[in-house]
Amino acid sequence: MKRFARMLALFFLVSFWSYSVRAADVTLMPVTVKLDRANDRATVQVMNNGQEPVLMQAEAIAWNRVGGIDIDAPTSDLIVNPPVFTVQPGQTQVLRLGLRRSPQLEQEATYRIVLREVPMPRPSDVLNVAGSVRVLVALRVPVYVAPAQVKRSEQWQVSRAPNGELLAQVSNGGNVHLKVSELRLQGEGGTALASLTQKGSQSVIFPGEQRTFRLPAHDKATQVLVQTDQGPQTVALNEPREVKP
Repeated sequence: MKRFARMLALFFLVSFWSYSVRAADVTLMPVTVKLDRANDRATVQVMNNGQEPVLMQAEAIAWNRVGGIDIDAPTSDLIVNPPVFTVQPGQTQVLRLGLRRSPQLEQEATYRIVLREVPMPRPSDVLNVAGSVRVLVALRVPVYVAPAQVKRSEQWQVSRAPNGELLAQVSNGGNVHLKVSELRLQGEGGTALASLTQKGSQSVIFPGEQRTFRLPAHDKATQVLVQTDQGPQTVALNEPREVKP
């Protein structure tokens, strides 16, 4: 019986090795870049926190959205240098970004810097059991180019759906993006009831866009505290509020 238990444990251990997943440990700073006509250059630091070199390719793309769906396209407006680089363990590579042209924009222009890990032989690959998987890193850095005159206008409204859910709707009537990081459902006196965290590209509302966030049903809810890149805003249930800084 003991022999069978040892064999079973060995089987699970080998299975775990056979299907192990590895990925490079890379971080970026900053995670968002903002440019304008007066400041059309920036840098992004790529840090390798792992134990092995990482070969990466950098590319600038145009970032648009149609019908709520992100659409990427080639662009020559933004320069990234170097386009290919290797980051040694514990080291940092500095990427330099720059606008090829600085037009007089009426509405914010949006781009992304895409960083992709390029496959390369590693010393640890010799020791890996057959069947292990190495996941290649792919990172995206949003780049926002401000118009000549920034105009912000966000209108929020919170209503209750027939099923009891709270619907927080925002319309971006400005000419720059709005980033929503969190929505907190509150009761009388600001009592916390529930929260909804937003991440990634879907936390960004482009100019002219409208977005609805669904929060759980709660009878004691009276307002929603919205955390955005412009600071916190409190919106009462069924009370539209227009914000024009």
